[in-house]
Amino acid sequence: MPVMLPPAAGYLWKSRRRLSASGLVTWERCPRQWFYSRRIGVAQPQNPAMLVGHVAEEAVGSLLMERLRADGGPMPVRSAWVAYSREQDGLDAPAATGEVSITDLDSIRAWFDAVLPSVVDETLRRLAQDWDTVVWRAGGTDIADVGAERMSLLINGGLELQLEEVNACLEDDGGPHLSAYRESGDPFGVPAPCWDEEPVKPGEQASRSAAAGFQKEGSVSLWEAWEVARPWVKDPRVAEPQRQFHPDGWAAGELDMVQRWDGSVRIVDLKASAGTSGFSAGLPIQIRFYQWLWDVTRDTDARPSDGVDAGQVSGLEGWYLAGPYRKQVELLPPDELAEEAARWKAVHETMTQSGLHPTDVPLADPSPWVDHYPGGEPRPVTNVAAAKERTCRMCNAAAFCDAAPVAARAAGLAEVVPPEIPSADPGELSRALEPKTPCIRIRDIPRRLHVRGRLSGHWGPMANHYGEHVHGASVAVGDASVVVEEMGADSFGELPELEDAVLLDAAPGQWRRMPRLYLDEHSSVKPASEAPEGLEFTRLGLIPTKASVSGLVVSRGANSGVGVTGRPWSMQTCHLWDGNDVIEVVAFGSAVTHTFTELKVGDRLRVLAAELGWRDGVPQLRIDQRTTRLEVKRDG
Repeated sequence: MPVMLPPAAGYLWKSRRRLSASGLVTWERCPRQWFYSRRIGVAQPQNPAMLVGHVAEEAVGSLLMERLRADGGPMPVRSAWVAYSREQDGLDAPAATGEVSITDLDSIRAWFDAVLPSVVDETLRRLAQDWDTVVWRAGGTDIADVGAERMSLLINGGLELQLEEVNACLEDDGGPHLSAYRESGDPFGVPAPCWDEEPVKPGEQASRSAAAGFQKEGSVSLWEAWEVARPWVKDPRVAEPQRQFHPDGWAAGELDMVQRWDGSVRIVDLKASAGTSGFSAGLPIQIRFYQWLWDVTRDTDARPSDGVDAGQVSGLEGWYLAGPYRKQVELLPPDELAEEAARWKAVHETMTQSGLHPTDVPLADPSPWVDHYPGGEPRPVTNVAAAKERTCRMCNAAAFCDAAPVAARAAGLAEVVPPEIPSADPGELSRALEPKTPCIRIRDIPRRLHVRGRLSGHWGPMANHYGEHVHGASVAVGDASVVVEEMGADSFGELPELEDAVLLDAAPGQWRRMPRLYLDEHSSVKPASEAPEGLEFTRLGLIPTKASVSGLVVSRGANSGVGVTGRPWSMQTCHLWDGNDVIEVVAFGSAVTHTFTELKVGDRLRVLAAELGWRDGVPQLRIDQRTTRLEVKRDG
């Protein structure tokens, strides 16, 4: 089913190390772009259109969670999603604005038309709220650029395509699962969410009985067709990730919609566009990845059991809401799917190796940028070289990618380099950003070391500062000890207790002014008797814990949420480029000072005595509000 527990970790477990559909799409566009945007996390300036998709897709899915009146009587014009969304922000739920009697498909459209203004108003409120949290905005854009007309077009598009499903269900007399619905309600282990039913969290088995309105026999009614054809969509009431996970844990995907009423499975991805841009080239990659995940997760114990045979995946579709257009993507046959899966596994292994050393950067290999006709049909490419350069121009890392075409890199540099720094000559630019003592080059930050000692006191899982469940222990020599923990959730596994152990390729760092050693899949722990000869071990008291760097701020970001303890958390980030390499600098909670909040892309920044940490195998500097000093220099 489309929702399950991750392997052996509980539903809060997460990892950036898994291969995702969006990560794969970025890799296929260009591995170097994936490295900067995914591995290191370099952001790009946000514009309002980039926020529209999530809110529009949630609004469409949430309208499909409505339950109609079974008796055909007047139905209040009131959106359950609008009420829920406003209540989450402490606002009053709106009152019904009228009634519509549901008797046929046209009357369902009439109810949607009546409720749509309040839904559109709520999407605009949510967009304005999201826009307020954006710390790096594209110049010349404003949330007012997204109007009610566009949101109405997108939401109407999704509703119209779903009404096609309801009509097909009516014509098929309810499909093969109608009797199961009549007997006990939604028969799937992960049911289609409905506002009148309790939400089902990942790993939970649904226990539903048939809702009032199902008939005992006879032809399918309009009400029944609506209920049976209701697709699975992401439930906004469920905070946990609603994903499919590869049984071995190295891949995961979160679907938008699954149609299951006709005895087979059709996987649908919602797109808040008409499908005309070059990004539409990613749809076949993305949705075939979902096809494969669906196939390999059918027999896992992590998914609840179904009361019916859902059938095989029979179709892959992209629903372009601005139209609307239904884009059919051809299924990959089993032999081709197996070949692709083997290639994806190799891609994932390459991803995990990248960035372990500053020179371990994937090759720049941009795919041609392909424009599309409305509905996602690709237009022909007449000049491959020019099309590849367009891909580079769309890359948020063109400014510091040494393989970018001259024009693309110059355009990228113009976005981030202030006027007083010469940016035309890469050599001059590198010299202008050369670090001054006590700052060091980013590539000179210590990355891996070896330690010998007594490994004991392991506990876990515990929550690290990202809210991930990780295992930890301590390594001791005499009276000195240092905490050892996984770099991320399940990135190393259980830690043995050994009286004389060697920790090989551990990453040094500090958290809350205490030294740390971080382990991931590139580290190993062995009895000292099995250590290779000639290794140089670092004394516990000499573990590097801090670093000072300088450079140009080339990216800004922010995030917030609720951790495993139920407490809210917040963070802000920036990325520094010293003319050669890029590193992420992050401030958590109270460390988000006024100085950090006011950082802008193009600022010259010195970060003095930052805590050395790690994220996804690459170094990360963390601000300690007591000991770290930020020195900012900006144009003017």
